[in-house]
Amino acid sequence: MKYGLIIAAAAGALLPSSATAQYNAGFMADVIGQAVARSNRGIPENCLNLTWVPNDKQTARFNAEAEPALRAYLALAAVNADLKPVYTSRKQDRSWSIDGAKITELMDIRDPWAARVDRIELIGLRLGGYEVRGRGQWRAYAADGSLLGIYDGLFRRKSKGFEISSLDLWTPGEESKAKPLSGFCYTPGDHEEWVEATAKAKAAKAERQAAKAAARAAKAK
Repeated sequence: MKYGLIIAAAAGALLPSSATAQYNAGFMADVIGQAVARSNRGIPENCLNLTWVPNDKQTARFNAEAEPALRAYLALAAVNADLKPVYTSRKQDRSWSIDGAKITELMDIRDPWAARVDRIELIGLRLGGYEVRGRGQWRAYAADGSLLGIYDGLFRRKSKGFEISSLDLWTPGEESKAKPLSGFCYTPGDHEEWVEATAKAKAAKAERQAAKAAARAAKAK
């Protein structure tokens, strides 16, 4: 969820339609505050601010089941088989990319490494605070020991095991573009977007208060 975009859209929708409407700090602060509240609806603030920490049981489960999910994908991708069995059924969440070039239709995926992968080496795993989705990164090596690249996956919990939501491949030299395995609630990056949106709302509130104080000072003269 792109909180910055949501806030901008909400602000635009709530602005006065009159061409003569002037910028009003108080009005804009209210708009931004409402937008922040709407953007977080359904996602507890304590999850977005990372107060929630995944429990040990769920973390252990993800740590044990993420790699088998990736290996199941590799087995299918190596022979260009149907990837539906290993991907989430939530079509809006499914994606695959290599160096940022994204594909959303599973039938169009052609993994250039899968058939050549000899071993994978775990970089790290991170389960989100909501305990529904987790992220993992692995280096993939060919039989001659050469680095093929990095697999960066987002996995969704099932009743048994995990399924892939998205998989990003990064070729050697491009791996620095993979985002760090930082904490998140439901989707990687949602914590940072929440922090940014909250900071904007606080700044707007401070601006509104300053404007009111200035208005009172002017009347007192």
